[in-house]
Amino acid sequence: MSEQPLASSQIFSGLEPATLDKLRAAAQEINYARGEAMLKQGDKASDLYFIQAGRFKVVVDGERTVAHLDAGEVVGELAFFAGGNRTADVIAMRDSRVLKITRLNYEAIAADQFELPQLLLKLVAERLAQTTSRTGAIQRKTARVIGLLPIGGSTIPQELTSRVQTAMQSVLGETQTVLVADQTTVGVDGYAEWLAEHERQGGYILVDCRGDEQWQTLASRNVDALLLLAERDADAQVGTLEQQASQLLSEHHRNLLLLRPNSKAAITNTDKWLANREIGLHHHTAWDSDVDFLKLARFLTGRANGLVLAGGGALGCAHLGAIAALQKAEIPIDFIGGASAGAAMAGAIATGKSTADTLDEMEEMFVTAKALKRLTIPVHSLLDPSEFDRQLRSRYGTLDIADLPTLFFAVSTNLSTSAQHIHRRGPLWHAIRASGSLPTILPPFIDDEGNVLVDGGVLDNLPVSVMSSLKQGPNMAIALDSLDELWHSEARYNQVRSRSKLLRDIVLRRKPENGFPTLFETTQRAMVVTSRMASKDIDDQDTLVITPPRLEGMQILDWHRGRELAIQSEQFVADFISANPARFNKLKNAG
Repeated sequence: MSEQPLASSQIFSGLEPATLDKLRAAAQEINYARGEAMLKQGDKASDLYFIQAGRFKVVVDGERTVAHLDAGEVVGELAFFAGGNRTADVIAMRDSRVLKITRLNYEAIAADQFELPQLLLKLVAERLAQTTSRTGAIQRKTARVIGLLPIGGSTIPQELTSRVQTAMQSVLGETQTVLVADQTTVGVDGYAEWLAEHERQGGYILVDCRGDEQWQTLASRNVDALLLLAERDADAQVGTLEQQASQLLSEHHRNLLLLRPNSKAAITNTDKWLANREIGLHHHTAWDSDVDFLKLARFLTGRANGLVLAGGGALGCAHLGAIAALQKAEIPIDFIGGASAGAAMAGAIATGKSTADTLDEMEEMFVTAKALKRLTIPVHSLLDPSEFDRQLRSRYGTLDIADLPTLFFAVSTNLSTSAQHIHRRGPLWHAIRASGSLPTILPPFIDDEGNVLVDGGVLDNLPVSVMSSLKQGPNMAIALDSLDELWHSEARYNQVRSRSKLLRDIVLRRKPENGFPTLFETTQRAMVVTSRMASKDIDDQDTLVITPPRLEGMQILDWHRGRELAIQSEQFVADFISANPARFNKLKNAG
């Protein structure tokens, strides 16, 4: 065994030479092929393992991945020192090399080399702290070795890899390097050692999987993530190499890049590429767009900005002002989504519409066309959805979510499955309509599978958790009501109007004197109780919550005040950005 891998390991960097010599003599070097199990759940914990090269995943009960382990990490130390059994499988995600220390050898070295147990116990304490801090969450790490694999017979320019490398280096700055490995510069025979050496140095490695069959197989099986490269009009069938390379990577680590020649070329046919593939995210990249390549780079380095918009009817016009302020401050919006009115605003922005055009459309729809002003016989709902549906169809037609230039999601509440429904494919207008189906106010939306869908705000009116599950990196959330705001009524229960008084007030178009809560107000408030409780822990180091103030007295159906609210919101967010330069500079620089 060579001296260099052990001596340069981050784990052993603090040990004295004498201790290193003893470890080197006692350690057994073992190679694991991709997919091979190093540890199995339930086995006795009799050995310690130190990863020298490669990557492993930690799998509980044979199906749930809870962590990823990289070169420089220790494996199995908790059960080793506790004297118990292995609590998970540890499986190689690519060809990997480890050092194994048996309990007998460890005890012999530790008997007279006191610094070794001190070092390892320190690692145990750190691991326990990490485990406690992420209880209930999956530890997802940004992939450092990324394979670029053309699929479907796509003719991808050779210089694509260097374009991606340049963009990633621009996003990372001087803090980390981005290297490229291909068959010409590295070669088959020296690839394993080259990869191990450069991986220890940190940074990112882009592996160009193009080459002869031997290189393709070797390169594609030794990556932490795959970026599948495709042209819009190529054959979308899944080839043998793609299938084999994808087998041992989680969905989050299989992503698709759809390349088009220029920004003017239409984005179409995305669904055919997604139909037979389970992937995490797909990216639309124009060859002539540095902006697109920088956005891709932010996703690849775990620095993409997400924007989540809350529901709230006409109060959602505040989102347009907030987005205008973010855009003027040059804060990238890489992924956008929301619930109810937030989904409607997010969907419009994801198509490429400006905030000004979107505001004009909202006024045309809700003020001029009175899309939510028509009462109906209250069997399925209080309001007739016909004009609302017509407006959505006329604006979005058959536009598919997958073909949007900016990644988008909407959430609705699935009454058929009693779960949250996440819309990431299919007609955009369906997603917006389903997400905004206020119970009792509008009829539910029923999809092609027969799912009965109502407003997304019923379960989560500010779905930051959905965004976090779909991407790594920072998020911003625009809330429409403060978590500290209390809703009290000046009226009392004995002031509720009788049927005759209600009818007289409606005929005479008189407003109630006491402000007793309306059906709309009560429904909207009832919907967000659960999400307001869950939102208390949203604002943290990874998510920035911004709450623009309301216009005094504005209600969820006051669309005629939407423009005024948007203007106020834009100024508020602009001031908020100015008051928090460090936080927003980090978002601006995506790092």
